[in-house]
Amino acid sequence: MVNAENVPSTGRQLVHGSAWMVGARWATRLIGLVSTVILARLLAPADFGIVAIALIAVGLLETVGYAGVDLALMRPGANSREHFDTAWTIQIIQGMLIAGLLVVVAPWVGQIFSEPRTVSVVQLIALRPLISGFENIGVVAFRKDLDFAKDFRFTVYTKLANFAIVVGAAFYLENYWALAIGMTSGSAIALILSYRMHPYRPRLSLSCLGEMWGFSQWLIISRVGTYLNRKTDEFVVGRLLGTSVMGGYHVANELATMPSSELVMPLRRALFPTLSKVAGAREEFENLFCLSLGAIAALCFSVGFGLMAVAPEFVPLVLGDKWLGAIDAMRWLALYGAFSSLTLTLEMPLWVMGRTRLSAAQTWLELALLAPIAFRAAQVQGMEGVAMARVAVSIAVLPLMLRFVSSSCMIGIGRLYGSLWRPCLAGLAMYGSLAVLAQLIDAPLVVLLVLKVVVGLVLFPGVLVVLWLASGRQAGIEQQAWRTVASLAARRHRG
Repeated sequence: MVNAENVPSTGRQLVHGSAWMVGARWATRLIGLVSTVILARLLAPADFGIVAIALIAVGLLETVGYAGVDLALMRPGANSREHFDTAWTIQIIQGMLIAGLLVVVAPWVGQIFSEPRTVSVVQLIALRPLISGFENIGVVAFRKDLDFAKDFRFTVYTKLANFAIVVGAAFYLENYWALAIGMTSGSAIALILSYRMHPYRPRLSLSCLGEMWGFSQWLIISRVGTYLNRKTDEFVVGRLLGTSVMGGYHVANELATMPSSELVMPLRRALFPTLSKVAGAREEFENLFCLSLGAIAALCFSVGFGLMAVAPEFVPLVLGDKWLGAIDAMRWLALYGAFSSLTLTLEMPLWVMGRTRLSAAQTWLELALLAPIAFRAAQVQGMEGVAMARVAVSIAVLPLMLRFVSSSCMIGIGRLYGSLWRPCLAGLAMYGSLAVLAQLIDAPLVVLLVLKVVVGLVLFPGVLVVLWLASGRQAGIEQQAWRTVASLAARRHRG
């Protein structure tokens, strides 16, 4: 139970932790973006397609084997050495099992996609889960203790070292092996840093296995469904449309969903342990989550609709003309990234309350809708049709997830929708305005891109504030921002 005097500090911890997590995620993804742009210039779409096909199998087995030991350790009461040692032992076992299975299934992957080059790639990447299994479980304490600064350094150091390796390999090899080597080297770097940065030295133990499995079983089912949702479209594209088209779709998907996901994933990392600390205080739990959901919605819709508007200029300028075929898919996938990120955020209160089975139900329902629709869309409209199917399904399942959170976590459904509708309308208004701007102005691509970005940065918050004022200044992220600006203005005036 959370005492009343602890509530304000919890909110500050969430803001502070979220800032570190966003900083870490954006630092790593900025490094990743630079890496992707460099690699896109050095390698061909088919190179990305080969590795993307391999990653379908790798990611599926890693997801099936994921036991959620990090989240289990962050729940209240999981503080003993026995808990951490059991988590580390489970981590090693799952890493060994996944690595062995990948070696076995590698030939099947090549046969399914008629791409024999993927066999050796899968076998090399099989080293990744094996190495990661021995990573020091002590680094989970960075997040459990809300020490997000150390988690930031661990994440960024790993990414920087891996960046140097993968780009160097691309310059030297000039083929898909550079991507495969980069995926494996990242795990090795994280392994070394985990023992350098945290003094904990784990031992083999399974004394808390039953307790952890009780939390993890539905989480595994949920994550498998989530992974299949995220990869079904790529499976359909790779199976029906070929390796080169698969490469274009994969890169478009990575770049289009990167901004939304890289805002949400770090906030999720901070939100779970913070919500866990106030789970016993219903009002504070509701206020904290609705405020977080509103902030995430504003970020996701501004970025999603914004990237949808600038994709025609972004792709040729940043990736080059050989990627022009991915523009239409990228536009739709940017919107998908926004809606799917909101669904991922809505998982957090369910997980905190132990309702992981509802999260699992949503992911598998989404998969059941997506698979036949994406398959048919690929036959009728190719790569763009698959991207459009992604958007339609993600929008369709969002109300169900909102209902689950409202009924299971005792959060008013009106408050949940109130956190979403204003950012969504502001994003639509921004996109429509930028589309009209592109029709009215005849300018070089770089000029039009810069102009769209500047106008969007002004237009979205402006429309958001107008909608907030028109709706009676309801509680939400706009109110918090308004108070912050007013406080800063008053302080400056006094100074």
